[in-house]
Amino acid sequence: MTIPMPRRPSGFLLGDAAAQITIDAFIDIQCPHSRTIWPTLLEVSEYYKGKPVSLKVHLITLSNHRQAWDMSLGLFALAEGDANKFYDFATFVYERQSEFYNGCFLHKTHYDLMQLVADFANEHSGLERDSFLQRMSDSDIYIQARTPIRYAATKAVWATPTLFINNAGNVPVDHNSSLADWQTVIEPLLLA
Repeated sequence: MTIPMPRRPSGFLLGDAAAQITIDAFIDIQCPHSRTIWPTLLEVSEYYKGKPVSLKVHLITLSNHRQAWDMSLGLFALAEGDANKFYDFATFVYERQSEFYNGCFLHKTHYDLMQLVADFANEHSGLERDSFLQRMSDSDIYIQARTPIRYAATKAVWATPTLFINNAGNVPVDHNSSLADWQTVIEPLLLA
């Protein structure tokens, strides 16, 4: 089965799309390892700002993170395609991941989850809850949110975070790596 052509490519890009060095990070908003790597990804992006290094985050949903799908819909609905809004709201949501992780949601409903997503959007951006929930249910948000997982499948991504540098998947950095670790990988590529 082929993947339908989306209106925009997967991911939220920081930096130049034609950068010499590209970082693609596949993350799940409910994944604790993705939460761990998130500040470092932002630090790497900030450190290389203005240099030929780009970061593109692809938000996917793992099957064992049942709250991640609706949280992802919320991220796409709030961002409306704007990378800066996406990164800012993702940071906000990661800081509150414990509020929607599996254990605390064991006896809660889908309605409870939707209300939490609306609470987050309202607290973060002052968005009106009912309008935001309606936007989350739009078909274009659904398509935007499903595109990254379909793209991930073409790259054999099955876990998060999964990282690619210049489209290579065997990279020596992971969720425990520091900015210095990333610099050890990126600096030689900049000199090449």
